[in-house]
Amino acid sequence: MRKVASLFIISVLILSVLSGGCISSETSTSKTSNTSYTTASVSLSASSKEVVLTLVGPDGTKKSLTFENLREFPQVAGRGGLRTKKGSIKNVGVYKGVALVDLLKKFGWLSEGHNYIIKAADGYTLTVDYDFLLGKGVPLYDEAGNPTNGSMVPILAYEFNGTPIEFALDGKTYTLKLALVGNETLITPGNRWVKAVVEIDVVRKSSSGETEGDAGYVIVKDFRNRTVKVKQPVNRMVSLYGLATQMVYFLGVEDGKKIVGSTPLAINDQFIALIDPDVKSRMVFVGSPKSANIETVKGLNPDVVLTAYWGDENINKALEGLGIPVIALNLETMDSYLKSLEIVGDVLGKEEKAKEAVSYYREAVAFVTNRTSKASGRPRVLLIQYSMKDKAFKAPGKEYFQNRMIEMAGGDSVSKDLPGGWNTINVEQVAKWNPDVIIVVSYSPKKPAPEIKRELLSDPAWSQIKAVKEGKVYAMPNDGESWDYPAPKWVLGLYWLAKVLHPELFSDLDVKAKADEFYERWYGINPSDVNIVGDMP
Repeated sequence: MRKVASLFIISVLILSVLSGGCISSETSTSKTSNTSYTTASVSLSASSKEVVLTLVGPDGTKKSLTFENLREFPQVAGRGGLRTKKGSIKNVGVYKGVALVDLLKKFGWLSEGHNYIIKAADGYTLTVDYDFLLGKGVPLYDEAGNPTNGSMVPILAYEFNGTPIEFALDGKTYTLKLALVGNETLITPGNRWVKAVVEIDVVRKSSSGETEGDAGYVIVKDFRNRTVKVKQPVNRMVSLYGLATQMVYFLGVEDGKKIVGSTPLAINDQFIALIDPDVKSRMVFVGSPKSANIETVKGLNPDVVLTAYWGDENINKALEGLGIPVIALNLETMDSYLKSLEIVGDVLGKEEKAKEAVSYYREAVAFVTNRTSKASGRPRVLLIQYSMKDKAFKAPGKEYFQNRMIEMAGGDSVSKDLPGGWNTINVEQVAKWNPDVIIVVSYSPKKPAPEIKRELLSDPAWSQIKAVKEGKVYAMPNDGESWDYPAPKWVLGLYWLAKVLHPELFSDLDVKAKADEFYERWYGINPSDVNIVGDMP
């Protein structure tokens, strides 16, 4: 290995002399963790005193660096190249520059508790963690594109094969490139390389595992895999996603009152009206994740907009173009719901409450699934809602949370293979499924679930369905919000559904008592003020 390193250093010296560069005869090898690289005293362009890089610390402190400043750091030379998504190998050669670890260590900003946002002149950003700086977690390939092993280090390169790096953009020239190099030629994924680097922000990891800025901002990564920076504190919000509105109220009624625009689901929510009587007079209808009114949102001057991951990206970009941060959430699986809860908690400054809630939900799920895993069988379950708009029954498709809830409660959803979200069904389809249990839900106070259940049971067309014949049709509780969909009450729906499907396993479970505890603990309200409509086992 020493021979290889020596040959490599000699080759770098020859390349530098041929290119007119000046390298001192003193070389050394620096090591951080398992990463090794060759360093050399390299003469940079001393005539340039223009700022080429800005570092922003976790407390907002800024360090503006010129090439003269970069001369103070060990100069790194190494071989590398990038691999495109299609597998092409490009830009293989010798890169010279400054190792990120040396740069950040200088200012005391090298820490496992930090993430690092590398920004380019064209607005592109790459967020990396501490391990990345140490050369860990990045796939490595040889020049033929085959996976290999080795040690690499990320550097801010200013020279490639003896020629200064230059990127022209909008009449300006940028000279730094994030490159990954090693003592031997290592090829790394192109999405780890960044050209025209102008800034590195050092941010602390938040409770959701993403990043948090101390200088009046919080930074999170949403379900579009976008890094979003939100000014603190948040005083005005718009929620294009009704379920996200309910999540905000769950974290604090005072936070819910910061929402100045939302959807009909939230504005007409009877439970929200109970805890926030002025909601209708304060909250403006703004549309949905797929049909938001941009001008209305703009006029509300929000600090942040919450939307769904399946929303219209053109709407998101339009809002971001106005300088409004947009956070996309995914509430359709338990894990993504809890991750979204942590993200919203970080944005609202309610990290501890969000963390407590995540533990509460996980404990509830464990309580239920530990018992249902011992069940002798899994009843076949049909969950249906009656659409007042379409005058038809609908069942949830494979993308919807209700199917996961049925599974956790020890059942098998007969509609789980249907496409997308809500699917219109008829009694002929139900007869083919012939479910053991039918769960009726309603999202309209004009036609509550018990009423739909009564009509279904009195309809001769349903009389031969197994669940109807055996008296196993149940109305899902609704306290102004139905307990079946991915809003805070889904945990109550899970308790309820588990007891309905497996009463023998949950004889000691008092669902009403769980609900009362939930209202007191998370909303601080008297349970007697809550009107629950539906069957209570």
